Amino acid sequence: MTQYARTTAEISLHQFEVIDGLYSRLARMGDFMECTCPREWISLSNRLLDACIDAIGLDAVEAFESAEVCAADLICRALSSATMVTA
Repeated sequence: MTQYARTTAEISLHQFEVIDGLYSRLARMGDFMECTCPREWISLSNRLLDACIDAIGLDAVEAFESAEVCAADLICRALSSATMVTA
């Protein structure tokens, strides 16, 4: 568990939707070494990193192993929280 996961934060609905959409697209592409288009995978991963930084800040994102792990944590916590995502 990362230090960020133990803190409380709010993200906007728009930020959640962007992170969820990018993460879903990246997950459908599969692992970097097995995907059909590595450039697109890298581009999506970079956009996901930027979206996570915009949502929770660079310091919090750096506590995670990767943008994918950060996004997965944000999505899971947002879906299980009644107050994390704001309109």
